[in-house]
Amino acid sequence: MGRQELDWLRKYKKIFGHMDKQKWIVCILVGILLLVIAIPVESEENTSEQKREKTEKEEITTGQYEQQMEQRLEEIIGQMEGVGAVDVMITLEDEGESVVAQDINRKTDTTEQQEEVRRETSTEESTVFSGDIPYETKVKAPQIRGICIVAQGADSNETKVKIYEAVQALFSIEAHKISIVEMGAQEGI
Repeated sequence: MGRQELDWLRKYKKIFGHMDKQKWIVCILVGILLLVIAIPVESEENTSEQKREKTEKEEITTGQYEQQMEQRLEEIIGQMEGVGAVDVMITLEDEGESVVAQDINRKTDTTEQQEEVRRETSTEESTVFSGDIPYETKVKAPQIRGICIVAQGADSNETKVKIYEAVQALFSIEAHKISIVEMGAQEGI
C-alpha cells in the first residue's frame, strides 16, 4: 500500500474506530434525514397558485363566449344556400354556472320515551375543495336570451325558415327568441 492509503486508513480508524453499533445507526439515520431534507419538494402554495392561474386561463368571459358563438353562427349561416352576407348578435341571460361538489352528511337520532318514538334527522353540507379551490363537478354554459340575425337573403321565406331551423337546432331556444331580418343596402359603398 502507498503512503497516502495508509494515512487515509489511520484517519478513518481514528474517527470511526471507536464507534459502536448505536453510533453507526445514528449516523446512518442522520444521513437519511439530510437526504430527505435536501430533496426539493413543490410547496402547496405554488401548486395552488398554479392551479388558480390555470383555471383563470381556461375560463372564458361571457363577452368572449358571446363573440365565439356569434362568429361560429355567422360562419354556419353564411355557408347556407341563398343567405349571402350575415351579421349575428347573441345576448345572454346569465353568466353560466359552476356546480361544485358537496359532501353531505346525514345523521338520524332516535329517542324512545314512554311509548313515543322521536326521530330527528340533520343534514350537513360542506363544499369539497381541491387545495384552496372548490372542486367543480361541471360548468353550465350561459343561457341565451335572444339571437338577432341580419342576412342578405332573408327576404325569402324559404331562407328564413332554414335559418330558424338551424338556430333552433344549434341552441335549443324558442322561435320567439330568434329574430331574422333582411340586410339593407348600405349607402356610400
